[in-house]
Parts: sequence; structure tokens; C-alpha cells
Amino acid sequence: MLQVTHEAMVKAGVDVTAIYTKLGYDAEKLSLRDLRTPHQQQAFFWTTVEAVTGDADIGLHLCPHMPVYRGEVLEYLMFSSPTFGEGIARTVKYLRLVSDAIDVRLIQDETGTHISVIGTTSEAPQLRHTEICVAYELIQFAKSVSAGAFKPLRVQLRCSRRSDIEQYEKVFDCPVTFDGKLGEIWIDPAILEYRSPHWDPDLLSLHEELAEKRLSNLVRQDLIERIRLLFSQRLELDQCDLEDVARELGMAPRRLRFELTRAGTSFSDLLSGFRFALARRLLSRTEEPIENIVYLTGFSEPSTFYRAFKRWSGMTPVQYREGRRDGSVEHKPTKEDQPA
Repeated sequence: MLQVTHEAMVKAGVDVTAIYTKLGYDAEKLSLRDLRTPHQQQAFFWTTVEAVTGDADIGLHLCPHMPVYRGEVLEYLMFSSPTFGEGIARTVKYLRLVSDAIDVRLIQDETGTHISVIGTTSEAPQLRHTEICVAYELIQFAKSVSAGAFKPLRVQLRCSRRSDIEQYEKVFDCPVTFDGKLGEIWIDPAILEYRSPHWDPDLLSLHEELAEKRLSNLVRQDLIERIRLLFSQRLELDQCDLEDVARELGMAPRRLRFELTRAGTSFSDLLSGFRFALARRLLSRTEEPIENIVYLTGFSEPSTFYRAFKRWSGMTPVQYREGRRDGSVEHKPTKEDQPA
């Protein structure tokens, strides 16, 4: 979502440099495509975009500039499924590959056929922009994979109206209502029987296998993030061995080792990476005495910390701090540098 929003802002002439400067985000050093951000940070993102643009309905006004989301494996699943309805069912199953915060459901009941879009439980008003952009992108995606056969009958948004109704209806190309309990896209049930000209059972099997593999990788990445969070809570307690962390996670130590191996890492590598990232942050962003940093990073002796930092960086903690101050040492962001 950040990728298509970025492209829309650039196309719309928005000052993205000013936005990213306020967010503390370096677009040149971090890949937008692979970046997964906590959903609760979206309110801060949209607050910043509103402030820079002065547009209280910026999400709506960015929609016409948004490229169609190319969902890769999700798009492949849609194309290789026999019908649009079956493709939707598979896409919903693997939607977490795109977002952890959006729950999409296809509902058929006495009121009609509609796609329900359930977002975050947060009521932050800035998240209206996420809701509008997601609804718009879902519609464009559906049109793309159905060769234009998909057309929404009406759209219901949870958020309130801020612009003229004509603007919303022009963007969504259908009637729009507001202040609903759920976000919903109402559709003609006949579209569910639309047969994909690209249906191929062999390709469908391959695409489902790929989706399952990526979903498993994402689950393992979630496990790694949970471990890093536990590191941040336990380092000062000097209780950061694998058995303690496994107990906190409700897993057998053997199972934890296995899952980390499958993820291409190990407990000791994760702990070392976390300690190194924390030490770099404390050395470059604070005036914390190095004696305190020793214990904040979970080391019991200064000499052990100095040896470890020299092994990690090729320099002493003092040299690193001085190099960061005079600009001779460049900081290269890693995943471990993201706050837990």
C-alpha cells in the first residue's frame, strides 16, 4: 500500500521529500516494496501527509493517481482460478501477504452480494485515508483481473464525508454512502461466475504452493519480530537464553530452533544482531555513558561488550560514536534498527 501511495503522491505533485523528512524515513536507503510497517503507524503517516499538503481529504484526491495494485501471487491466483468468485476466495485466504490489518470477506445474504472490508479497530480519524484508498484499489484490482467486467453497484464507507459527494462518486464510479458500520463494496452476483480466460489448473496449483510458501515465511518473520520484542524487554534482566524466550512464546526450545533454522537464522544470530543495533542506536543518538550501554545491551562486563562491538563493527564503541558525530561513519539501516 505504501508503494502505490508513494507513486500516487509523486504523480500528483505532492512534496514527498518534505513528508519523508518529517517521518524520519530515508526513501533512498530503504526499499518501499519490501517495507512492512506496523498498522498503528498509518495514523501518523496520514497526519503528516495532511499537514504537508493541507488537504483534509488527501486519500480521496490521491486515488485517481494510484496505479493498479499488482498483487503478484494474488493476481496470479485470480487469473488461474476458473471463476472470479473462486479467485476472490483464494485471494482472501492469502491477503495477509499484502496486509496484516485488512480483513476482506465476500458475503452473500438476503441484503445482496457485497465485499466487506474490515480494517483496524483504531478509530483514528486519519485512517479514513487508508479506508478510501484500500476500497479504491480493491475495485481497480477487481476490474483489472476481470478485463473490466467488474463494476461496483455502490460503496459504503465507515468514514464521514469531507468533500462534495460528486467527487466520491466520480472516483468510485458508483453511488457512495458514509458513516457505515463496515466498509462495503456492493456487487452484482453474476460477476462471481465470470470465467477467467487464463484458467489453468496446473498453474493454479503452482501459484497456491507459492502463496503457501510466502505465507509460511511471513509467519516465521512474525516469530522473529516477537523474539526481538522479548529481547527489548529482557536484556537488562540478563535472562535472554533460548529456553526463557521459548517459554515466553509458548514453544518447546527444540521447535523454536527448528523454526529459526527454517527462517535462515539462529537464536544467537538474532540476539547478536539485536544487541549490535541497540548499541549503535545508543552510541549515535544518545549521550548515554558507555558503561551504562554495556548493561543496557545485556552484557555483564565492559570487556565482553568491547570485544563484541569490535567484532561486529571493526571499531571500538568510542571510535564508532566519534565517527557518527563527525560524519566519517555512515549508518546503514537494517531490520534490527526498527524499534521493537
